[in-house]
Amino acid sequence: MNLEKIIEKMSFHEKKLMLGLAQVSGASTVERMAQLTGFDQATIMRAVLSLSEMGLVEIDEKKISKITLTPEGHDYARRGLPERRMLQALSESGCATVEEAANRAGLEAELKNIAITWLKRRGWINFVKKNGKTFLKITEGGEKALTQISADEKLLESLASKEHDLEELSEENRELLRLLKERKLVEIKEEIRRELKLSDLGRQTLEMGIELVEEVSELTREMLLSGRWREVRLKKYDVVAPGVPIYPGKAHPLQQIIDELREILLEMGFVEIKSRIVESEFWNFDALFQAQNHPAREIHDSFSLAKPKRAHLPPPDLLNRVAKAHERGVAGSTGWGYKFNTEISHRTVLCSQTTAATVRYLSTHPDPPIKVFCIDRVYRHEKIDYKHLAEFYQAEGIVMDKDLTLRDMLGYLKQIMVKLGLPKIRFRPGYFPYTEPSVEADVYFPEKREWLEALGAGMFRPELLRPLGIRYPVLAWGIGFSRLSMIRLGIDDIRDLYNNDISWLQARRMI
Repeated sequence: MNLEKIIEKMSFHEKKLMLGLAQVSGASTVERMAQLTGFDQATIMRAVLSLSEMGLVEIDEKKISKITLTPEGHDYARRGLPERRMLQALSESGCATVEEAANRAGLEAELKNIAITWLKRRGWINFVKKNGKTFLKITEGGEKALTQISADEKLLESLASKEHDLEELSEENRELLRLLKERKLVEIKEEIRRELKLSDLGRQTLEMGIELVEEVSELTREMLLSGRWREVRLKKYDVVAPGVPIYPGKAHPLQQIIDELREILLEMGFVEIKSRIVESEFWNFDALFQAQNHPAREIHDSFSLAKPKRAHLPPPDLLNRVAKAHERGVAGSTGWGYKFNTEISHRTVLCSQTTAATVRYLSTHPDPPIKVFCIDRVYRHEKIDYKHLAEFYQAEGIVMDKDLTLRDMLGYLKQIMVKLGLPKIRFRPGYFPYTEPSVEADVYFPEKREWLEALGAGMFRPELLRPLGIRYPVLAWGIGFSRLSMIRLGIDDIRDLYNNDISWLQARRMI
């Protein structure tokens, strides 16, 4: 593009900014150019970005750290540090109780405690016992402090008069700043400072000569009547210039994957059921043939609740059949061999596995065929890291019909994973108290180049089914849904799903 076309393309604001930059020596800031041209900073930045795209202006961005006082810091700068005020109050008598000194200094309870802490820390007072009372006595260091202001007080006064950049402070003042920050008297905010200067092409353009003509975006009735329309120029619009990004409302990426899995399962003939947030230990553990002394019952795994303290139990005949399975076994097994305690069954927990919902459903639907699933949140006392959360989504499914085998189970799971776009899956033997045989499945995580455990599955044991009145094989699986979402969304930390990072959410396309 030749210089004449560049000048023709420039707007009134861009030309005036160019002329303003020519008036200053060296680089200038956005704030200074706003003062010089009379434009607001937003207008200046729009002009700068446009001129930068044309190669006429260079932008140098520097990150600076601005130091500002907190409201408490401003109060201390105005009235003095609490310890300074109490020290001055003590100087009147040289010795006083804490309450007397605080009252004289006009310090409320919270500031009184702060003052005592820092007076002792600075070595300005000692505690003296006299007639069963504790008195404050000024030390030699305190006497010296009465005649001179400490370095951190001087810095506080300086910060109160104007804002400072962290980069401007000496090493000594930076150490003092850490002390003020520890006391929550200052804040350090990161800002971007932009310096502008003409490029070589910009200077060549100015040498060609730039004529300032007022531009308008529309003709008004007044312009036509007055003839002023002859003196102005209509603003040109670049119809291919990028506009302001628009971010329409959309479902959260995790919710999109949940909806996708739900649609896949519905297409496969499954029926959705819902889980409960608060569950009894009977349905969460007992009905799953999980022994009452199993480690998963302890506080390090599930969340026990104080309220409600007791949950309703199923009819006595079902409760007795489950108790018998635990104590003596059914279908040829010997059970767990302990005395079943119904008081434990009454206890409440946050639901730790959506299997509780599917077993509840089986207890009232003992006849095949049955294909149901549940997608809901579960809660476990996990150590939080890049692939573990204490609250996460789990997808549970069961299939009951005649003559089902484990091979059918693997076929269902493989089909679900393929439909989710996760074809790389491997199965290995697993153990769960309520299924036999059991498998665990891993899916490949490309970002970390490792296999990630994603689900557990198996065939419900007779000890679980017989008390429910079921005589048919039942396939069951549970998917760690959040981990699958990590793979689909290309993130390597499960916590990023719940950070509510607006920039990340806006950038995510519909999956």
